[in-house]
Amino acid sequence: MRRRAMPAVLTLLSLLLDTSVIPFLISSPYIVSLTFSTVLVLGVYLGRMHGMLYGLIAGLLLDILVGYQLGFNTFVYIALGFLAGLIAYEPEDVRARRRPSRVYLRRALTFFAMALMREVVIYAYQYFGTARIEGIYFLNLLIRTFLATALCMLLGPLEARLTLGRGARYRRTSAKREVKSF
Repeated sequence: MRRRAMPAVLTLLSLLLDTSVIPFLISSPYIVSLTFSTVLVLGVYLGRMHGMLYGLIAGLLLDILVGYQLGFNTFVYIALGFLAGLIAYEPEDVRARRRPSRVYLRRALTFFAMALMREVVIYAYQYFGTARIEGIYFLNLLIRTFLATALCMLLGPLEARLTLGRGARYRRTSAKREVKSF
C-alpha cells in the first residue's frame, strides 16, 4: 500500500508547494522545481515506468494549473522521468551489492544530466519565443542545474524511505562462496 499511494501523495504535495507556496516566499531566477525533482527521484528509485507515470501526472497538472501550453511540461516530465529510471534504476538486490559511493555517483550524474536537459529544452523554447541569446541565460542555466542536482540528492533518500521503507545494507560478496545445498 505504501509503495502505491505514497508516490502519488509526494507528487501532489510537491506540485502544491511549487504552485502555491514557493512563488509567494521566494522570487528569484534560481528557483528549482520541486515537482521535477520528485519525478526524477521517483524514476530513479522506482523505475522507468513509474517515472513516466508520475511525470505524466505532475506535468499535466502543472500545465493545467500554471498556464503553460498544454503538453509542454507533460512531455518533458514524461521523457526525463523515463530516462532517469532507465539510466539509474537498480533493483534492491543489485543495489545492495554495489558500493554506496558508486550508486550515489551514478544517481548524481543522472540527476545532473536530466536537469541540464530540462534547462536546455526550456531555454530553446524561450529562444524561439524571444529570439535573444544573452550570457546571463547560460549562467542561470548552470546554477539551476547544480541546484536541481543538489535538491534531488538531498530529497532522494527521504522520498525513498517514505515510499520503499527501510533499505538493505551493503553486503560485500566474493567470488568464493560456499554452496550448502542444491
